[in-house]
Amino acid sequence: EKYSCGKPDCTVGCDCDRYIEVWNNVFTQFEGDGKGNYTTLDQKNIDTGMGLERLATAVQDVESIFDVDTIRAIREHVSKISGKDYKVKHEWDVSIRIITDHIRSATFMISDGIIPSNEGRGYVLRRLIRRACRHAKLLGINEEFLIPLAGSVIKSSKVGYPELEDKKSMIFNVLKEEESKFNKTIDTGLQKLNELCEKIERNNKDTVRGKDAFMLYDTYGFPLELTIEIVEEKGYKVDVDGFNEAMEVQRETARQARKETNYMGADATVYEKLDTSLKSTFVGYELLDNESKITALTSETDVVYELNEGEVGTIVVEDTPFYATMGGQKGDMGTISTENGKFEVTEAIKLPGDKTGHVGKMVSGKIKVGDYAKLKVDEINRNSTAKNHSATHLLQKALKLILGDHVEQAGSYVDGNRLRFDFNHYQAMTPEEISKVENIVNEQIVRGLNVITSEMSMQEAKETGATALFGEKYGETVRVVAMGDFSIELCGGTHVSNTNIISSFKIISETGIASGVRRIEALTSTGLMDYYKDLENTLNEAAKEAKTTTNDLVAKIASMNEEIKAVESENEKLKAKMASDSLGDALSDVIEVSGVKLLAKKLENIDMNELRNLSDSLKEQMGEGVVVLVSSMPDKANMVVTATDGAIDKGAHAGNMIKELASLIGGGGGGRPNMAQAGGKNPAGADDVISKAKEVLNNQIK
Repeated sequence: EKYSCGKPDCTVGCDCDRYIEVWNNVFTQFEGDGKGNYTTLDQKNIDTGMGLERLATAVQDVESIFDVDTIRAIREHVSKISGKDYKVKHEWDVSIRIITDHIRSATFMISDGIIPSNEGRGYVLRRLIRRACRHAKLLGINEEFLIPLAGSVIKSSKVGYPELEDKKSMIFNVLKEEESKFNKTIDTGLQKLNELCEKIERNNKDTVRGKDAFMLYDTYGFPLELTIEIVEEKGYKVDVDGFNEAMEVQRETARQARKETNYMGADATVYEKLDTSLKSTFVGYELLDNESKITALTSETDVVYELNEGEVGTIVVEDTPFYATMGGQKGDMGTISTENGKFEVTEAIKLPGDKTGHVGKMVSGKIKVGDYAKLKVDEINRNSTAKNHSATHLLQKALKLILGDHVEQAGSYVDGNRLRFDFNHYQAMTPEEISKVENIVNEQIVRGLNVITSEMSMQEAKETGATALFGEKYGETVRVVAMGDFSIELCGGTHVSNTNIISSFKIISETGIASGVRRIEALTSTGLMDYYKDLENTLNEAAKEAKTTTNDLVAKIASMNEEIKAVESENEKLKAKMASDSLGDALSDVIEVSGVKLLAKKLENIDMNELRNLSDSLKEQMGEGVVVLVSSMPDKANMVVTATDGAIDKGAHAGNMIKELASLIGGGGGGRPNMAQAGGKNPAGADDVISKAKEVLNNQIK
């Protein structure tokens, strides 16, 4: 009764929280056909489920899950940081509960290997963190707060979830980076949103336009849900449909920007015209060549009956040894030949309806539908691709060992030349980490691990511990690739039979491509040999230019750098002397403008850096006042204005002076009260600057 709202009809389903579902049972006994007809199931069952926190609420006899011991500790920490007590003000309570819930969820998600991103589960995590940050602002929390709260989550839950303590460093790093990023944009974004709401009010509207909500999302990182929440608090709403339309426009633009036409420019829509009953069976795990019947042909624009010499198009056959581009592996290259013609395959691609398209060009004769053809995969390219693909599996496992279990594939690409692997990680790898990963991969190559592929049920694959791509759709039967006792993954690609075939492995770059996503590019085998040959050629060329040997090149470069520094130092001294000489007795040109000294001087061929140095020197010699220097050069002019503290106190402002004077030399500029600079393309205006400087300064003096 103590939780009742007091209404006579208060019962289950009332908006007050008197009744909370803790546990439910669903008795499944009928099957519906969608037309209102039900038949009794042969195997009836009971589906049961309970919420752990809600059960704890009942067992501990507390009012809500926020009063359960482990969660209460986090809630109390939020109150301590914010200085806002719980159960004092409704608005405070809402924010305290949101922060408590979201930091708890975020901490567990990160420990599971999820990294904030702009899509999928990473986007859910980002939304939770940013919503927590926003409510922290409402509570007056302006310092970093996520890490201390995450510490409370770990402390209160580590007994049941020891992995939280193990991954504490990673959790803290991810939260720190995400909070820092959001804080850089949230203030500007909130200001922009407030301006939008003020505009709505002025125009007697009640809705934030979809494109404006999308601008906040795209530019300032505001999740739509956060914008809706803030706007609704002000009594307005958001055009969600308009937001979705703007989002789709951007996605379509991105699709068009990254859309790769098939080789020779074939239109992908051609493939939609193919007979849907046609299928292709892949036999390329065992074979690199075979004979098969040609079942379909396309040109660049249409389905055709035959292809002739010089024409480009796509061939579909019944059985093919060509691996089609998928799973990050580029499709095979090779040839398709008949008695009357030869077709060069530049890439095999996956077509709708379980068909493989062999894209390329007729190099001789002609071929037609119904012909029997000999298909031959480029063995060298296939083997090189297999080496790179197998190395990618070794790389992923090595990254997990060095960086942590949060590492998860975010994309990959392998072909016969190199491999590219994108993965979740919150910061750039150090040179030491890169070296350790390389060493591990090369150790596994040297070990000569047998690579075993097998097909099994998804459940069996899970029991082996095979790594699967999150979000990837798998059938009931999956292909598992195991490399000794080191790596086991679900994969449909082509691989070496033993890791020593890979020969060698080298990471050539590690970069960031998105928030929380890193990219490694690497080489193996002959690709790595070619890379080293190119480096050797470059090294030899550099040694030749430096007139030394490759062994002495580093010492020679160090010596040359010292010589260059000495020459540059001497050059700077000469330039300073020339500039000083060009001034002559500059102080004799000082005039007084309304009680403030002014030195305005025109010089010739002095660069901006030296102009600043001269200005500082003259200002020091003057003691108090304003210095205006303009240097005329053949095709441009530079200008510097400096002012002392005493001159500034009387109204002088170097930045404002230069704004008025810069137009005379055909340029623009600005700066602080004590120093400003400008550049322009009209050196003829230098004399006008000197003439007008007195007038501009006089207008500033109080």
